[in-house]
Amino acid sequence: MGCHWDGLDRRVTGIIGTVLGKAFSFVDNWQKEKAADKEHTRTIELYRIQSELKLEEREKEMEAQMQVAEIGLRSASYGHDQSVGKSSRWAVNTLRMVRPLLTGGLIVLVGIIYFRTEDFSQQEVIIQSVIYMASSSTLWWFGDRALRPKN
Repeated sequence: MGCHWDGLDRRVTGIIGTVLGKAFSFVDNWQKEKAADKEHTRTIELYRIQSELKLEEREKEMEAQMQVAEIGLRSASYGHDQSVGKSSRWAVNTLRMVRPLLTGGLIVLVGIIYFRTEDFSQQEVIIQSVIYMASSSTLWWFGDRALRPKN
């Protein structure tokens, strides 16, 4: 009888050992997977932060390029104003008065449209366009250039 139970004990012990081994292997794999998930989450967060930093850097580069372009346009505008060459004083003064006269004309035109308009629905686009042109030229002529220090 001892032989019969000895074989059974070995089989039961083997089965219990196999089951425990598999259980511990499942726990070990679960812990490894959990650690890998944390690492993936951390990596994704790092990539997100990197992309945000790159986006900010690109925005700053674009802003710097826009400032350089603005300086170039302003320099070209000043150069145009000074490039009249050898002309009579009357012609030079007349050329220099074109922009202020256009600006003043637009301001007067805005006033006329504003005070004479009775039906805003039909003339809304015209009013908005004239106001945009008048404000742009006024700010360019009197605001933008006047606020800059002269070197």
